[in-house]
Amino acid sequence: MLEDYIFDDHLRYEGHKLIYTFPETTEEPIVIGGILGAAILCVRLINTDEQHSREIVLDEKLHYEPFYIRYEQEVIGDDWGYIAAELEQLDLAYLELSCQDQITIETLCPNIRQLSIAMDVLQSYMHRLAVEQYGEHIYDLVPWTMPFAQWLYNAAQVEPLRQRFLTMAWTDPALVHALAEDITNGVQEAPFFLFLGEQAADIMQLYWKWIMDTAQRDAALYPDANVILAENKEMTLSEETDYDFLQPQLQELEPKQRRLFTTWMDQWIAFVKQQLAPAIVPKKRDVRQELELDNILPVPPERNYVKVREYIIERCKYDKNFEKFYKSHKMTQFCDQLSLLFDWYVDPNALGKRMKSKPKK
Repeated sequence: MLEDYIFDDHLRYEGHKLIYTFPETTEEPIVIGGILGAAILCVRLINTDEQHSREIVLDEKLHYEPFYIRYEQEVIGDDWGYIAAELEQLDLAYLELSCQDQITIETLCPNIRQLSIAMDVLQSYMHRLAVEQYGEHIYDLVPWTMPFAQWLYNAAQVEPLRQRFLTMAWTDPALVHALAEDITNGVQEAPFFLFLGEQAADIMQLYWKWIMDTAQRDAALYPDANVILAENKEMTLSEETDYDFLQPQLQELEPKQRRLFTTWMDQWIAFVKQQLAPAIVPKKRDVRQELELDNILPVPPERNYVKVREYIIERCKYDKNFEKFYKSHKMTQFCDQLSLLFDWYVDPNALGKRMKSKPKK
C-alpha cells in the first residue's frame, strides 16, 4: 500500500517517507516520516488508479482502521507504529517545515479537502495510539494496589501525562513539540487527582470489587473460609482507612491537589465503612399474609427500591385489591406484606422515600 511513488520532479514517497526536493537549489530536502507522510501520500492518491490498485480507502472514518492496521504492518521494520516513535516522527516533520519560509504542509498537499482528510487521519491515529498506551480508563494503566490511598497516589502521578496524550491536538506543531521536549527531558509533572472521564464512585466500586474478590480467593484456600474472610474485612477496614504513611509525599503537593486527595479519602473512608457495616436484620414480627404474588410481575431484586416502586405502580393498575391495601394501610404494614411476598426485608423508610421521589426520565 505504501510502496514508493513519484508525484512530480519535487515530491516523491520513498522508504515510507515523503520527500520534497527544492527546485534548482542545493538545500537539503524536506523529509516527513510516520503517519503524517503516509496520510499525505494516500489522500493525494484519492480518485486515481493508484488508489484502487493499492486499495486505499480514506474518505470515511469507518475505513481508517483497516488503513492503520496495514500501515503498522508495513512500517514495523522502521520501528514505527507506536506512540513514542510516531510522536518523534511528527515532531521532526513539523520542525523541518518550520525551518522553511515558503514551504508549508499546504505545499505538500494543496487540495484543501484532501488536506482536511489527512489531518483527520493523523489526529485519529495518534489518539488511537495514545489510548493504546495509556488506556481508556486510569485503572487500565495503573493496576490496583492495596491500600486504596497508595493506588490513588500512584494513579495521580501518571494522570497529567496521560491527559496530555489523550487530549492532544496533534495537528498543532507547537503543542506537539512541547510534549516531545518534555518526554525527551523526562519532565515530571505534579500529581493530579482529577481523572479524565472517570467518576469517583465508579473507581471506588471497581476497586472494592477487586479487593473483595481477592479476599474471597485467599480465604478459599483455608478450611474455615468464612471466618478468615470476616477477619480480613476487619483488617481491611483498618488498613484502607489509614493513609498516614503518605504524609511526606502529600506535604509536597500543591494545596489544591492536597485538598483533592483529602476529599477523595474522606469519600473512600465513608464508602468502606458503608460496605463493611453489618447488615441490618429486623426483628421478625408475627404478620398474617394478606397479599399474594401473581404470575404477571417478577419479584424485584433485593434492596432495589426503584424496581419495587415500579412493581407497586404497575400492579396497582390492574390489581384493585392490591391497590386498596396499599392506600388503606400504613407503610410499615404494607412493607410487611411485601417482605412476605418478595422473601427479603423491605425497609419502610427506604421505600417511603422512593415512593415520594419523582421517577427518572
